[in-house]
Amino acid sequence: MQLEEQGAKSLRLSTAQLPAARRLPALRDLFDRSIGMEIDAEPGRAIDMQIHIAPGLRRARMVSPVTARAARPRSKLADGDDTVCLMVKTGGEIALGQGRQESAPRLGDAVLLVYREPSRLEFVDATYLSVRVPFEALAMLTDIEAAAARRIPRQTAALGLLQRYVASLPDRLDEPALARLAATHVYDLMALAIGATDEARAIARGRGVRAARLAAIRSDLERDATLPIDQIARRQGVSTRCVQMLFEEQGTTFSEFALERRLGAALGMLTSPRYAAWTIAGIAFEAGFGDLSHFNRRFRRRFGTTPSDVRQRIRGGAAPLEAPRRKPRP
Repeated sequence: MQLEEQGAKSLRLSTAQLPAARRLPALRDLFDRSIGMEIDAEPGRAIDMQIHIAPGLRRARMVSPVTARAARPRSKLADGDDTVCLMVKTGGEIALGQGRQESAPRLGDAVLLVYREPSRLEFVDATYLSVRVPFEALAMLTDIEAAAARRIPRQTAALGLLQRYVASLPDRLDEPALARLAATHVYDLMALAIGATDEARAIARGRGVRAARLAAIRSDLERDATLPIDQIARRQGVSTRCVQMLFEEQGTTFSEFALERRLGAALGMLTSPRYAAWTIAGIAFEAGFGDLSHFNRRFRRRFGTTPSDVRQRIRGGAAPLEAPRRKPRP
């Protein structure tokens, strides 16, 4: 099996470079060592999978469609793996059985797999996202065993927040404090998606949900810095004041965060050959500024130079301007 290492705790696993006869044995070895299950799949079919590991949290994504039968028989329980896996179907067909419970999630639905009990899975051209956490981390928040193999509909608000939050996490969580915080937020969102106790629900809504919403808002602004706060609020199903408070809790404001992203977008366009024929006014408007003089003032205050100077610098063959790093807020 080819292991393309992206970092100490981030792996890209692929059998595409292996001879066809060695692919199934390699897949079986992967599932046995990293996933704790036995698997039987189409001989010769290549797989492509990403795995990100941090203390208390393991994320995996099956990138290439897989057709296979997997199982965690009673004989495997001796490995001591006491985790819980939330699997979100992103393509194909998946069927899960655990105890007397059977589940066939629809596209975007999730199912819960409890590792301390035998289970069986069937994939047909399936892709999925999975999140594994310690049993004890969720047991304090919800009744996990009662939720085993139960389908969690894609319309579940906490499930959508969980997926967006997990997608926003860096591949590597090297900072221990950050890793613990991210894991705690994931536990909260998983518990809410499964069905948390009243007390746990109150804690999770004030902790994991707020973190996930903030991550989703930041992600939206990274993709489109021109989005106004009222549109962001409608996307999240909250008030504009709630959006403002999420940023204030981080020691900043929505306006400051959006302005930083807009200035960064403008700088990128000014230094890109793709926008060489654009006027500075056109770039300012595209980045979300409605007034050219306001854009020029803000740009100079942030970067210590003017947009015109940046463009002349690039046309003269100089290296692109790099934005100075802001000092972290206390």
